[in-house]
Amino acid sequence: MKKLFLKLLIMIFVCSFAPVNADEVTDDYFDIASNYCVVGDYNSAMEYLDKILKINPQNQKAQDLKKGLTHIISGDNKSFIDNVSPTIKQAMEYKKEGNENKEYSFLIQATKESNSYLAYYYLGNFYKSKNDYQKALDAFNSSSSARDDFAPAYLASAILLLEMGKYESALNPIDKYLTYNPNDDLALAVKSRAEFSLGRTSEAKRDNERAILINDCAEYQFDKAKILYIEGNYAQAKELFSKLLKDIQTSKIYEYMALCDYALKDYNNALINFDKAILLSNDDEYLETRYNEVKQILETKQDAQISEE
Repeated sequence: MKKLFLKLLIMIFVCSFAPVNADEVTDDYFDIASNYCVVGDYNSAMEYLDKILKINPQNQKAQDLKKGLTHIISGDNKSFIDNVSPTIKQAMEYKKEGNENKEYSFLIQATKESNSYLAYYYLGNFYKSKNDYQKALDAFNSSSSARDDFAPAYLASAILLLEMGKYESALNPIDKYLTYNPNDDLALAVKSRAEFSLGRTSEAKRDNERAILINDCAEYQFDKAKILYIEGNYAQAKELFSKLLKDIQTSKIYEYMALCDYALKDYNNALINFDKAILLSNDDEYLETRYNEVKQILETKQDAQISEE
């Protein structure tokens, strides 16, 4: 039960959400729910999860966290939060109030106390929220150094390294985390993504399949579709990307769909999907180049048809 709670709490801190109106509200509610989890007020956390689900009943993260907290409330409530120092609790109260200076000050103070591993862990989350990745990484490393069996610090480090593009470096902490939680779908997905980025397709596929067996969610299916594309299974990849559009509508998914179309010589749909990808991207020169490339192919084909006529 302790491991389940740690995993769920980590997911709140590491997941990011799109900055649009409704999601800004759910961001705030997730943040408040996580703060209540920290101080052990699970019932209040549940209230805010319910508010999220009223806004978006299909919010998978809220559903998953609610399931986990339900188990904790109905069963063994003991977790690492029983050992949170008053200093850390005060830091979380300031976080809830939006007083970042006080939050930071109390977290720094808490790192000088016994059981500093938890203070360093929250300090890492603080630095990450400020996009100071190197300080965040140092804090997570200090957390695991202060207590080498505190698994969440390894997972947090691995996710951070993945976001920094340090894929090889991410494998060591994620493997350490998996020694404590071998059936953690999030950790397996993180490992699969690092392996995918390193070109280790067969290993990425294996860990992606393991993650899907545990939690068959859209994000992991998206990873699966990317692996299918790299393997050259363009028709299968395109079919899966298309199915995921109801859950994922980003520039990247349309880009991959266009690349599948291009590989299948379906240039009309490739042009359409590159156009959609461009509309959702922020001035991506690569997409513009590919769009113009496909457009040129179609124009050449049209010219050839006219000449034949």
